[in-house]
Amino acid sequence: MRSRSTALLSIAAVAGLLLAGCASTAETEPTSTSAADSVVESSVSDPAAAGERVGADGNELEVWSAIVPDESAAAALEEPAEGNQWVTVNVAQWVTDEGQSDVDVAPVLRSTADESFSADAVSQRAVEVPMTPEKSYTFVWSFQVPEDLVDASTLVLCVGSGDEGCSSLTAE
Repeated sequence: MRSRSTALLSIAAVAGLLLAGCASTAETEPTSTSAADSVVESSVSDPAAAGERVGADGNELEVWSAIVPDESAAAALEEPAEGNQWVTVNVAQWVTDEGQSDVDVAPVLRSTADESFSADAVSQRAVEVPMTPEKSYTFVWSFQVPEDLVDASTLVLCVGSGDEGCSSLTAE
């Protein structure tokens, strides 16, 4: 009987501690950090590392992972053009403007080894995804890249065709 009473008291004590933690007052004022505060300044020539959030013109992305080259992409898309290979990048993306979809904000792949190279994203999805401002979306984008430029250390993913908001495919 005594051990049962001790067990019940122990459970009651633990429950009380847990409830006390839940009842503590939280900070009611919003913090001064926002998504915009966490955006790293970057460019094609000076890209952010994978895992850092980059942005330009109200669009932001964060590279989570990349497959360089991605031989399995052909199963979902098609065989790449002669002399090219698929590169696939998994990213988080955000928008600030209403009425945009994943296709509207598809990133562009560039190369630090060849400034003239630019590849448009190809989606493995069959439908467009409407995006809500300030919400995070995860997308997988594939790119056809000439075989001589397929090098994760020189490929850079940018939020658009400009030179701002670019991320390396590798963590530095």
